[in-house]
Amino acid sequence: MVSQTSPPLSKTTPTSPLTCTSVADAVEVLETDSVACVVTEYDLPDGTGLDVVDALREHASQTPCVLYTDANPGDIDTSSFENVIVEYLNRDLPDAADRLGFVTEDVIAHSAQVGFLVPDDEDSRLEALDAYDVDELPIEESFDRLTDLITSHFDAAVAFIGLIEEDEENFLACTGADWDSLTREDTICTHSMLQEEVMVVEDITEDKRFAENQQLRDLGIVSYAGANMTTPEGHTIGQVCLIDHEPRSYSPEEQAELQQFAETAMEILELRQSLLNAVGTGAKA
Repeated sequence: MVSQTSPPLSKTTPTSPLTCTSVADAVEVLETDSVACVVTEYDLPDGTGLDVVDALREHASQTPCVLYTDANPGDIDTSSFENVIVEYLNRDLPDAADRLGFVTEDVIAHSAQVGFLVPDDEDSRLEALDAYDVDELPIEESFDRLTDLITSHFDAAVAFIGLIEEDEENFLACTGADWDSLTREDTICTHSMLQEEVMVVEDITEDKRFAENQQLRDLGIVSYAGANMTTPEGHTIGQVCLIDHEPRSYSPEEQAELQQFAETAMEILELRQSLLNAVGTGAKA
């Protein structure tokens, strides 16, 4: 697919490769076409291969990528792409072309690597999340009642409250389904948490980010709406979400109401943690 003399970026499908020569050209293709795998050189005329990978994560987050380059790993600037995951293959190796074919077939067949975008405050966000002793807090009944109310209010198939940890989203309450957790690269909340406003996906089959996500299809998820649970310090640690098994839209008023439910969930979490801290302080005294 990519050789020493070929243009620097190749987009491949199970039937034929498509070659681009710049980040801009690649982004244009990614916005319109489905891809099975991206193979990219590091140095491109208008940026780097990681810029291509970053764009891919926005449009098709489950698509595997291979960085096929003679650039030394130590010379690759990853400072702005710390959580973008790619396969690396040195194209100067004697059998690089054969190895590339093997690696590409493997990641297409087995989804051997995936990546997901993270907020700029990821480290401090995880520290803020860790400050809540979730396992010790008496929140299960309150959150169960809240998700019951949410499903009834919106006439939705599923409502859940989830906390987004480093590698997965754990559901503290879920009405309408028996879900415990999802890996972070599979959950739509990975994308929703990056937006200040409520995120609505009316039909995931029409959204390039989620159309090929087998896990979502297996769960019967077709439409989604998610609102941020944000700490007083401004860190998004979780989501309150609505799921339906058919396409659905939400009015601005409904989105505002969902955000209010998310704020209520955060207030419950804050209150329970404050009470636990007060009990602990009293015991030490």
